[in-house]
Amino acid sequence: MKSPFESAKRRSTVAENVRVTVTAAGGLEGYGEASPASYVTGETPESVLQGIPAVGEALRGIPIECVERWHRRLAEFPNAPTLRSAVEMALLDALTRAWGIPLATYFGGAVTEVRSDLTVPISAPDEAASIAADAAAQGYRSLKIKVGGADRELDFARVLAVSRAAPRAGIRLDANQGFAPDEALSFVDRCRQAGIPLELMEQPVHRDDWDGLAAVTRRSPVPVIADEAVVDARAALRIAATGAAHGINIKVAKAGLVGALQIIAIARAAGLLLMLGCMLESLHGIAAGLHLACGTGAFDFLDLDSHTLIGLQAEGEPFSQTGDVLRIRPDLPGIGFK
Repeated sequence: MKSPFESAKRRSTVAENVRVTVTAAGGLEGYGEASPASYVTGETPESVLQGIPAVGEALRGIPIECVERWHRRLAEFPNAPTLRSAVEMALLDALTRAWGIPLATYFGGAVTEVRSDLTVPISAPDEAASIAADAAAQGYRSLKIKVGGADRELDFARVLAVSRAAPRAGIRLDANQGFAPDEALSFVDRCRQAGIPLELMEQPVHRDDWDGLAAVTRRSPVPVIADEAVVDARAALRIAATGAAHGINIKVAKAGLVGALQIIAIARAAGLLLMLGCMLESLHGIAAGLHLACGTGAFDFLDLDSHTLIGLQAEGEPFSQTGDVLRIRPDLPGIGFK
């Protein structure tokens, strides 16, 4: 990665992903990417690689256009959501290549471009300010700041430094489960009193603390978005039924593309906000998420930036980017690789 990337749950200096290839009858290929985060799903690159042969054998012989059939077969591997997501991605890439349409068209074809934020990791305030100033110069209108580290004063100093370095940018807080409920609310209040334009707070408390999440949501003056607490449609339904959060952050590596559609349907019916995030995917995984966002037009907040943190440029294939605007290639089928 361009520089160490630290959150309340991990510190990364490299992005370790797995590329998955499926081959349909006739030789047509599709490509997917797994970006495992062990603190979210318990998976590692090694576990993904070890699971591929069994999954491949289970899918052999299923027509690639029979999405519900192969999706149900994949569900027989419940402890490998990131592996499943990569295989789904590859299958849908192959299917839409065969049909000659972009993946976004399969998802509904709502728009061809969206705006993303850029994430500022847990870092010293001056380093965070430098990242923010550079992002503002590039045209980013929203910045997501990692908080929930060991030092709350340092957390606040980082947020204040970012806001001052990019005064026109909206600020999104991501605690990655790092706060206690009262602590999260106090932090939000302190930021607002300092005039920081907060747009949301993401996963303020531990993923299993549903009561704490609901308590923050009831009292928070800004939207609370559940992330690690929601890995599938069942958890999304719990959010909708209990009102434990104002919205949900969908990540393809957690839910898969088909599972993401299920969560979107639940959120829309319940009037929940939707965010689309990422792990540490390369251009390939980000492109799949971008097609989901453009195809459905469902998301209120976009956080598709891991490729920039790795140091990869989107220069037209599989998508293009200008400032904070990401655009699919409507002339290329599938995810967008020639």
